[in-house]
Order: sequence, then structure tokens, then C-alpha cells
Amino acid sequence: MSSSCPPSPSSALAADMPAGLPGWAVAALIAAVAGIGTEAFAVAPLLIDIARDFDMAATDAAFAISAYGLAVAVSAPLFGLFAGHLPRRRLIAAGMVIATIAGIVAATAQSFGMLLAARMLSGLACGAVLPTIYAYVGDMVPFAARGRVMGRVMFGWAITMVTGVPLAGIAAEHLGWRGTLTAAALIILVLAVAVLRLPQPPARNVAGPAAGGHDDAAGFLDRLRHAVTRPGVAALLATNLANMVSFYGIYAYVGTALRNLEGSGAAAAGAIVLWYGVGLAGSTLNARLVDRVGKDRALTVALAVLAVDMVAMSQSLGRPVAFEATLILWGLAQGTVVTALNTLATERAGTARGLVMALMSAVTYLGISTGTAVLGLVMAAHGFAAVGLVAATISLAGVAAARISARQGRIGG
Repeated sequence: MSSSCPPSPSSALAADMPAGLPGWAVAALIAAVAGIGTEAFAVAPLLIDIARDFDMAATDAAFAISAYGLAVAVSAPLFGLFAGHLPRRRLIAAGMVIATIAGIVAATAQSFGMLLAARMLSGLACGAVLPTIYAYVGDMVPFAARGRVMGRVMFGWAITMVTGVPLAGIAAEHLGWRGTLTAAALIILVLAVAVLRLPQPPARNVAGPAAGGHDDAAGFLDRLRHAVTRPGVAALLATNLANMVSFYGIYAYVGTALRNLEGSGAAAAGAIVLWYGVGLAGSTLNARLVDRVGKDRALTVALAVLAVDMVAMSQSLGRPVAFEATLILWGLAQGTVVTALNTLATERAGTARGLVMALMSAVTYLGISTGTAVLGLVMAAHGFAAVGLVAATISLAGVAAARISARQGRIGG
């Protein structure tokens, strides 16, 4: 997951934002998400080059990706527990500086062990940055308009998918994988400077069990218990897990399925990311619909649409127009799910917002690991059509969890 510079968000994205978060600040957050996301996802196209340098198989080099995901899953809740009292702007910027250092260490690594350690440090930084960005949006934007702004911030992921990852592959042909990682790291450092200029959020209540009034182990467990037992939060975490397992189970193997069917190269597989990114951009740039329709309703409908689309995708391989249409719909629905999930989490978390968003990130990367592993077994035994059916079933389980969260949220609210 690393790359060359993602393009600056359009000024149109920065216009017409709620007064609590000016347009330039939204643009800075979009760029921060794109920078960290690109640094995360763009290692994949560099695996063959990395493996060649360290005289190993590309499948072994892929442990650099797994190490990153594991570090995020472990570090995100720890940052939520131990850093809840820290100013969010400084925590975001500090995490980006750590990511810069980790990227440079990775680029200059003389052994695969050193590269692996650097990628774990990058994952640790991501565990600080992304959930804190989402929590910051929750601090700054009223709930009625939050879905719209959260969607704009999530557009950073569309930039990652449509431009960041492809540009990493292109950059590697001219700069090598080491130069590409260095460039990505320096871009993140520049973006960290912009983050430090973000508006100061309102004062937060950081006392008591919700935010860290105790400094012993029992106090931290109390905070964790308080966070996950808030009305609707546990079910929302379960919804996120189901979505991530189903999404990454498809994402990991759809390119392989297409290449196996058509005998095509990596460029064809890369086009899948492009079509998905088009849909994702369309969803995140029109995220005000999540506010208008209602966050809970948008979430359940989008998860159901994903279930249908995953089956259709697995059955439309070999029919380019139909297949590309399912990819665009995939991006549209997934963008809606992620926007609604994170917006609802910032509200249902209450005073435990930082910790709950950290738990959301941890569950996301747990889902990535689980989905890739479990649906990999399905792929090996039964093929991609079976992967689509299993992923759809898991997405429907997410619908059930989302409905439970909505009901509990209404009762608790």
C-alpha cells in the first residue's frame, strides 16, 4: 500500500461546507486520507520488485502487507485507549510523521526483516491517523450534516484507488520500489504540515470512564466496556466486520479470477480498481444523500445492494459491459456503507468517540485478514462464483447487524 503524489482534491470539494469545518480543512483531511491510504495499498504492485531485491517469492514478500494490517488492528484500539486525551490534530500529524519515518526506513531497508519492521511501524501510524481523522470530523460537524462531510473525507480513498495505486506502479518503473516508497513518505510529511493548521475542535470531556479518567488497567477496561456497551455500538462493529470480510474477500480474488478466465495481465486486473474507484467517487461526492435518506436506512439498503451485486459480479465474468457495471455499483454501494458506518459510529460513540473509531479501524483490518484468508479457501476449493455467494451471505448478515444497531440506537437515544 505506497505511492507517488495523489492529486490535490478539487476546489469544488472544498466549497459549501458547514461552518464548523471550512472547505480548506476538508481538502486537507481528504489529502491526508489519500496519502495514508496510498502508502498502505500501493505496496501490492511493488511486491515482485521487492521480492526480486531480497531474493524471495512474491507470496513471501506479501507478508509486508499482512504485517501492516496486523499492526493497525492492534494499534488502533490502543491509541483509542491511551491517547483519548491528546489533541486530535497533533495526534494525526504525529502519526503522519511516524509514517514518513517508517516509509524512509522501508525504502532503505537492507533486509526483508527491516522492511517488515518498517511496515509494521507504518501500520502503527495508520492506527493513530485514520480513526482520529474520523473522530475529528465527528467533533467538528453537527450530526445532521456529518454524513455529507464524512463522505467528502472518504473521497480520499477514491483518490487512493483511482490514482494513488496505479501511479505507484508507474512510478516504480522509473524510480524503483525504493524511490516510490521514499516519494510517498515525503508526500505524507508535507500533508502533516497542513494538518497542523486545522481548526481547533471544541473542548472535549476527557474525564470519567468514557475518556480516560483512570490510569490503571481496570480503568482502561472500564473505558473499553463503556465504549462497546453504548447503545448500538457493538452491533455497528459487527456490521463493519461483516462488510469488511465480504468486501475484501471479493477484492482479493476478483482480479485473479479475471486473469485466469481471460489469460490477461496485471493491467486488466488494475482496471478493476479503476471501475470500482469511479463508483466509490460517485458515492462519496454525493454523500449528502446519506443525510437525506437517513444514515441507518442508507446503511442497510447499501449492504443489501452489495449482496446482490457480489453474486452478479461473480456470474458476469466474461461479459465485459455487465461486469464493469457491477464494479461501478460495487463502488457506489461500498462508499455509501463506509460513509454511513463511520458517521453513525461517531454519533453512537458519544464521549467515547475516539476509542470507538479506533475500534472501527481495528475491526476493519481484522476483516481484511479474515476475509482474505477464509474466502481464499473458498476460492481454492470452489472458484470465484462460490466466493460471490459466500460474500453475499456475509453482507446480508451485516444487514441484520445494522438493523439491530439502528433499533438499539433509537432506544438508547
